[in-house]
Amino acid sequence: MSKSNFRPEIQGLRAIAVCSVALFHVWPWLVPGGYVGVDVFFVISGFLITGVLLREVEDTGRIDLLGFYVRRARRLLPAAMLVLLLVGLATPLYLPSALWRDGTNELVHSAFQLENWRLAAKAIDYLAMTSAPSPVQHYWSLSIEEQFYVVWPGLIIGVLWLSRKFRRPWRPLLVAVLGAIFIISIAASVWLTLVDPARAYFVTHTRIWELALGALLCVMVLGSADTRIGERARRLLGFAGVGSILAAAFLFSTKTPFPGYAALLPTVGTALVIVSGQSQSSFSAFALLKSRPFQFLGDISYSLYLWHWPIIVFFTQQSGEAIGLWGGLAILAASVGLAAITKVHVEDRFRHRASLPSRPRLVEWLAVFAPVPLVPLIAFCAVSIEIARQQALISENPNDYPGARSLFTNRPVPTVAAYAPSLPTIKQDKPQTDICRPPRENGEPVGCQFGDPNGRLKVFLVGDSHAEHWLPAFQVAASDRGWNAESFTKPGCPLFPTMIMVSDSDRPFPDCLTWGQHMLRIIQQQRPDIIIFGQRDVLRAYPDDGSQMPVSDTLVQLWRRIEALGIKVVVIADTPAWGTNPERCMARDRHCSVPYKSVRDRDPVVVAQRLYPHVPLVDFSDIVCPGDVCPAVIGNVFVWRDTDHLTATYSRSMADIFGKRIDAAIN
Repeated sequence: MSKSNFRPEIQGLRAIAVCSVALFHVWPWLVPGGYVGVDVFFVISGFLITGVLLREVEDTGRIDLLGFYVRRARRLLPAAMLVLLLVGLATPLYLPSALWRDGTNELVHSAFQLENWRLAAKAIDYLAMTSAPSPVQHYWSLSIEEQFYVVWPGLIIGVLWLSRKFRRPWRPLLVAVLGAIFIISIAASVWLTLVDPARAYFVTHTRIWELALGALLCVMVLGSADTRIGERARRLLGFAGVGSILAAAFLFSTKTPFPGYAALLPTVGTALVIVSGQSQSSFSAFALLKSRPFQFLGDISYSLYLWHWPIIVFFTQQSGEAIGLWGGLAILAASVGLAAITKVHVEDRFRHRASLPSRPRLVEWLAVFAPVPLVPLIAFCAVSIEIARQQALISENPNDYPGARSLFTNRPVPTVAAYAPSLPTIKQDKPQTDICRPPRENGEPVGCQFGDPNGRLKVFLVGDSHAEHWLPAFQVAASDRGWNAESFTKPGCPLFPTMIMVSDSDRPFPDCLTWGQHMLRIIQQQRPDIIIFGQRDVLRAYPDDGSQMPVSDTLVQLWRRIEALGIKVVVIADTPAWGTNPERCMARDRHCSVPYKSVRDRDPVVVAQRLYPHVPLVDFSDIVCPGDVCPAVIGNVFVWRDTDHLTATYSRSMADIFGKRIDAAIN
C-alpha cells in the first residue's frame, strides 16, 4: 500500500486479526473464536487488491498483469518461502518420523499455494483437531489469497472488456459481477457448512465471498472512506465494526458452524470499520487502531502469522505438554521477535525496491529462492525412500510381526529394529477403500465386494470409519470362510436411517441421513444373511423433529427392523479410543501405553445390546487392550494409526480371532 493510500485503521484491523488467530492457537480457551481473524484478513485483501487494480484502470485504462504478479510475489513470497525453507529443514530434526510424510506433503502443497485443497481433501477439522497438525497447516488461508490474486485481475479485465464491447459503464457491471460471486459463494458456504463442515472451512468457493465483500466495498469507497459520513456516524460505525469482530472472537467457539452465516459477523464488522474511515475524535475506534501498538502489530502481521504456528507445533512436540502461561508467553515473544526481524530484513528489503532487480541481482534472487520449493520435494523423496526400505524389511520377515497373534501363542515376540507399519507411514496404514467409499458430501452407498461371490452366506459389514477399520480382518476372515462379503462404510455415519448424525462436534451432517436411508433400501433389496454393524461410541443423534433421543433406543429399533427381514444382526463393540494423538507417545517410547479405564467410554451399542440381548455383541477390547492397558504396540505392530482408529496391519493380524468370534456369534 502506498503512503498516499495508507489506511491506519486497516493496519489496526490487521493487528486485531493476527492477535486473534495467534491467541486462539496458543490459548484457545482465552479467545475461543479467534480463528475469525482469518476472515478479517480476507475482507482486507479483497478491499486493498481491488483498489490497487481499479486505481490502475483509472490511471492507465488497463491492468499490467505481469507487473501486478511481480509486485505480489515481491510482497508475499520471500517471507513465506523463508518460513517454508526453515520448517522443511527443522521437520526431520524436531518432529516424530510419523509426521514426516504428511509434513512434506503439506510443505509441497503450501509452496504451490494449494494447502487449503490438501486439507479439504483430507477432511481435516481445523476447529476440532484430533490428529497432530502440520507446522505449515496455517498456509491454507495464504493459499486462498494467492488463488484470489491469480484470478481477480483476469476477472476485472473481463469486466472491462465487456463494458467496452457493449458500451456500458464498467463500474455497475463490476458491482453486478461481484454481487453474483458474493451471493453464490455465501450460499455454497452455508450449504457446505451444514453438509461437510471440515471441507467447508478450507475450500476456496466457500470463502471467496469474503474477498468479494471487500471488493464490493472498494468499488463503493475507492481510495478512502466516504467523506460525506458524519463524525458521529464514523464513531458509531467504527465501534460497531470492532465490537462485531471482538464479539465473534470471544463468543464463537469450535462448536460454532463456520464459515456459513456465522462468518458474516466478523466480515461485516471489518467492512464497517473500513467504511467508517478516519475519525478526528480521540474517542473512536480509529484512534485505537492508529495507536502505536496496533500499528506495530499491523506492520508485522504477515510475518507474525507465518511464524507463530510453526513455533507452536515445534514447541508442543518437543515439550510433550499443553501450552501453559509461561510457555504461551515465550511462544508469543519468539513469534513477535522473528516477525519483526523478518519484516525489516526480508519483507521490506524485497518490497521497497524501486524497480525490478538488475540481471546480476535477479540471478542472486533466483539462486536464493528457486531451491525453496524443492526443499519439501527433496524431503518427501527422502522420506519415501526410507518408507520403501522399511516396508521391504518388514515384508521379508512376516513372522517377526505377529501383531494380535502374539496374544495367543507362547512364543516370545522377536526383537526388531523397527515396528510395523513404519512410523512415517502409520497414518496411511488404513483400509484401501477409495474406490468404494462415497465422498463425504455424497449420500449414495457404495459397496466393496470380496470373498466368494458364489458363497453360501452373504455377509455385510456396515457402519462408519470404526466399522471400516475392521475391513482388513473381515476380508481375510471372509475369504477363509468362503463368504460372499460386502462392506458399506461412510466416515462419520453409523446406520441411523431416521437420524441426523454428528460425529466430532455439534454440527449436523445431513448426508448421513440420506446415506442411512439408501443403505436401508439396499438391505431390503439384497437381503443378506448376516449384517455386522460397527460404529464409533461417541456420537450425538437427532430425530427429524430436532429433538434428542437416546441412541441406544434407536439402535434397538433399527435392529428389530432388520431382523424382521429375516437377517441375522451382529454388532461389534467399539474399540477404546486413546483420546489424544498417539504419534508423539509412539515416537518417544517404544513401550508406550495408556490405562484401559481412562479410554473406555460409555458405548451406546453395549447399552442397546443389554436392552435387546437377542442381538449378539462381539467385543475385541481385550485384543487391543490386553489386561488393564492399551499399548501402542502389540507383537511388533502398531495398534493405532490415530486417536481412535486401528492400523490396517494390526486389524489384519486379528483376522483369525475376528473370524472365530463372528462364527460364535452367528451360530
